[in-house]
Amino acid sequence: MYRSSKSAKALLSYLRMRGPTFSRELVADLGISRPTLSRRVRELGDALVPIGKGRATQLAARHEAAGDAVPLYQVQESGKVDLFGRLTALQQGETILWYMEPENPQAALCADEFKEGLFPGWPWFLENVRPEGFLGRALGQQMSSLFGVDKDPGKWNDFELLKVLVAFGANLPGNFILGDGPALANFQKFRIEATGRSVPYLSASDYPEQARRALHEGEVYGSSAGGEQPKFTSIVGEAPEGVARAVLVKFSPGLETEVGRRWADLLQAEHLANETLREAGFATAQTRVLQYQDRIFLESERFDRVGLSGRRGLVPLRALDAAYIGQTGDSWAEAARKLHAGKLIKAEDRDRMIHLHCFGSLIANTDMHWGNLSFFLPGAPPFPLAPVYDMLPMHFRPSDTGEVPVRRFEPRLPKPENQAAWLEMYPHALRYWQRIQQCTEISSPFQTIAEQAITALEKIHPIVAQS
Repeated sequence: MYRSSKSAKALLSYLRMRGPTFSRELVADLGISRPTLSRRVRELGDALVPIGKGRATQLAARHEAAGDAVPLYQVQESGKVDLFGRLTALQQGETILWYMEPENPQAALCADEFKEGLFPGWPWFLENVRPEGFLGRALGQQMSSLFGVDKDPGKWNDFELLKVLVAFGANLPGNFILGDGPALANFQKFRIEATGRSVPYLSASDYPEQARRALHEGEVYGSSAGGEQPKFTSIVGEAPEGVARAVLVKFSPGLETEVGRRWADLLQAEHLANETLREAGFATAQTRVLQYQDRIFLESERFDRVGLSGRRGLVPLRALDAAYIGQTGDSWAEAARKLHAGKLIKAEDRDRMIHLHCFGSLIANTDMHWGNLSFFLPGAPPFPLAPVYDMLPMHFRPSDTGEVPVRRFEPRLPKPENQAAWLEMYPHALRYWQRIQQCTEISSPFQTIAEQAITALEKIHPIVAQS
């Protein structure tokens, strides 16, 4: 057992300020010999973390608030759990660096500036496990009383986030599980139940009660799907086949209110958008619309799940952009071109993204943000585009004050580089609005919106076609 000398503590302070540093630089900067450096490193023990091997080894200071390295597990499509790596928090001035020591390095995660396994701030490939939106707020309420953290998950620091996920992160988006804690134990228990076909699953007729619980009691721990629309996650299975499926279910407020009726129309519209795009050759979330009591439910099968216990890795556009591009532009089309130029996506996915951007603009989707498009997580780039989700005319959503404002759809002319894709998606968008206009489950006011949208599109189509 070594006692840290004053000189050893000086080395620790130096590394806490500077961050990971090569041994040769430490020897030069501190004016000491390599044997002296080795002695001080031994004195500091676990306070230091070696990064790399041989002559490329760097030394870093473990963050003062960090404990031991946290194992990071990855669930395969078969349901098998593999150790993916170990995460350690390092200190660099006021910044937290996360070091991932991978079991089998994946080029998709540790390429370019991340090749040493160092990530400034929370690792980008774990961005989508951060609780947000409706379910995030529900989780924040629960975790506040359990762990004394802020009720807003957006205000949690990395260590608070990690504590919550190790305990309740068994059912996160994608296929990662953090730590050797309750989250991993709960998933392994679920695997046993799934293998023995003893998983307790719901019928869609249970959705009203699930909605009530989501609104008044908060969602089940561990669910962190984003988005502001009220929702819950579930395992659902129904006779006669009894096939159980992992689903995400959005639901409307009561249909007796104007706001509830509008959200019901929008959920119907989202389902019709999925059907229209699927007929046009795009992969979309598999959805169905149900009505129970006074609510409309949009059930969507989770495409990050394979069967009951298998999973697929998933990263949102915002994470991929932040990691490898940065400020990809103000549209999915611009992001697509930059991602392809950086060899992060294939040409066909670039084109799909451009066409989806055009379709969204043609159906008044004003919510095509960087969290509403995702990619599967491969072993190495390129990243395959995941199925479409959250595609609907959000221009007509109720306001945050609980009103349903009267709005008109005024489509804009596409940028010249998007003109060809716009023209290709125009007939699909026209068919989409016609389906809304003819859908008997959609209200008369929203059918009128569809009629106005068709007129607006037909008005500008000749201008685009002649450009």
